[in-house]
Amino acid sequence: MEEQLDIFDEQMNCIGTAPRSRVHAEGLLHQVVHCWIVGESEPVLYFQQRAHTKADFPDFYDLACGGHIGAGEYPDTAVLREVWEETGLHLMPGQLTKLGQYRAPDLKIPGFFDRETSNVYVLRQDAPSFAPGEEVARMICVDAEKFCRMELENAQEIEAKTLDGEAFRISRDEWCCHDGEFAALVFPYLKQVFPQLRCAGD
Repeated sequence: MEEQLDIFDEQMNCIGTAPRSRVHAEGLLHQVVHCWIVGESEPVLYFQQRAHTKADFPDFYDLACGGHIGAGEYPDTAVLREVWEETGLHLMPGQLTKLGQYRAPDLKIPGFFDRETSNVYVLRQDAPSFAPGEEVARMICVDAEKFCRMELENAQEIEAKTLDGEAFRISRDEWCCHDGEFAALVFPYLKQVFPQLRCAGD
């Protein structure tokens, strides 16, 4: 049976449910969870590379964890489930900090119309013991200042590292779009926990 999602009006009142395929075919407003994973002792960010078999944006780089909230499911429950399914990390609710909600710009490409509100969380952890699920090809690490240069200064390419420490380059067009979420919610949080962080977004 196809996954069912709650759908909302622009005031975020729930107005019913719909199958996931219809939600993305018609651009029905729905909710998702996003979890950004940040180092505890140093300003690094962890990301995933989406599996080659993904229907949407295969092989693209994306935030550490993201997924739909099922019909009737609470965001705090959905994010723990998605983190486990995608990264293999088994978390307790108290390990996450919720940064708030973000209404993403609409994304419309042939065959895919996405209108969503993200419930945004942060996990602070050094060297997480990732065990990626089938939807994730691998996890990678990026210095926070380098990621800021892409998100806030429009850098067209940045350096990343595998979890084994091997450096490689990722171009801007290899990343999934989450326009504005980092600047609105994640960067201000990073500045609080890592006041030494320097970026044009200051």
